[in-house]
Amino acid sequence: MPEYCHIKTFSSYLQCQAVDPLSDDRLSALPDDCLIDILQRLELRNVAQTTILARRWSHLFWSMTRLKLDITEFMPRKSASSARKKAAALQAWAAVVQARAMSRYTKVIRTLLAPRSADLQQTTIRTMHLRFYPTARYLLSIGRMVDDAVQSARSLFQACPNAFRLVTSLSLWAIRFRDSDIPNLLGSCHQLQHLHLRTCDNGRNSVLKIDAPHSQLRTLKMIFCSYRKVELIHVPKLECVDCDTWMGPNPPVYFGRVPLLHKIRFCSSSHKIIQLPFKLSNWLSTVPTLTALHLDFQDEMVWILPEEPKKLFPLFRNLSDVYLYSISPDCGLDWTLFVLEGAPSIKRLYITISFHICCEDDVKSKVDKTNAVWEASSNSFKHKKLRLLDVGAFEADENMIKYIRLAIQIHLHDKEPCEDCDKTYLKMPSMSRTRFPNNEVEKDILREHLLEGSSSSVEIIIGEY
Repeated sequence: MPEYCHIKTFSSYLQCQAVDPLSDDRLSALPDDCLIDILQRLELRNVAQTTILARRWSHLFWSMTRLKLDITEFMPRKSASSARKKAAALQAWAAVVQARAMSRYTKVIRTLLAPRSADLQQTTIRTMHLRFYPTARYLLSIGRMVDDAVQSARSLFQACPNAFRLVTSLSLWAIRFRDSDIPNLLGSCHQLQHLHLRTCDNGRNSVLKIDAPHSQLRTLKMIFCSYRKVELIHVPKLECVDCDTWMGPNPPVYFGRVPLLHKIRFCSSSHKIIQLPFKLSNWLSTVPTLTALHLDFQDEMVWILPEEPKKLFPLFRNLSDVYLYSISPDCGLDWTLFVLEGAPSIKRLYITISFHICCEDDVKSKVDKTNAVWEASSNSFKHKKLRLLDVGAFEADENMIKYIRLAIQIHLHDKEPCEDCDKTYLKMPSMSRTRFPNNEVEKDILREHLLEGSSSSVEIIIGEY
């Protein structure tokens, strides 16, 4: 039988007769405010154990103004034997384990939020952080208990409005919404500023539409969501959109009225048939306030099309930071020059090239990645405002050296550590590694080479990842 956390006996802990300490201790001599602050930094299991050590501590739990309740405290403790079980067996027990954990979780919430007895001082809970599985059997019960706790009392957000009215940050995982759920959520969570959706959708080939002119939403993060498209029709205070791995055609998000949006991060590989490359000028035509653009290609085909820089000028006039990550070596870097030419205000450009010899066999079966072709308007092109060029997985070849002579401050890094690549090199010692300077002599030689024909004021920093 698995050993479960002792938090399942929390109610009995609170009812136990506290015992006097064997001797005086300085910790108990601290004022209540200090002791309460200490308790609020502990896991709830430790709080329950601590408050039975002495009469001096027994009343402190009920004076806490911050509660943090995490479902992981109610899950079985991992052991060496359980780790060796087959994945299929673990999956078979997953639903049972979650159900038991949620049952204990709900009982503890009921104890914590129940009306206090007359001999206990009533304290207002100002901050409550709940993390749990949104299972149908317990979801509405938890919502109603929280709703009662904030003086109130059939979807969860409509049935329990006060429970979510003051929520500022919300993360939802593995949920299939109805079309009305997200609008109801934004309508109920009046103070919601940060929304994180992971592996969520509204059904097959669904479209998520957000039209919330009165919303306080500032950041929207979507990871592995299966929406065919996300339409941000009107989100006036939205500042940041983060979309990691999408399933539908490109581009995955439509930007409507988003006047404060200034940071966009998109990360995904691209399927050659259904996810065709697209032009940034078409996609971002309604986002002239952009200051930071982060694109991660995950060692796959570049899914943006190079285009005339003049088409990008109106959109990129405020763009100061650009991140182009996980670029396949097959793609080269020449195509990135169209972004530099089209964004006259760029100050910092961060690039990482994906050198993973461990994936070489897979790469051969992947799509052609050399789709992005671009020639600079002039062989002597140099960006006037680019201050920092940061290159990860740098290799000392002539094409790379020519490219990085664009900035007055250059940071060069080796590839990020990869255990699988290291194992491949051990199996095949004759295979050549990436050409990154290994010692100070090689670094000095590279610096001299880079400074040929350049200003002596150029700063070159060469370091590991």
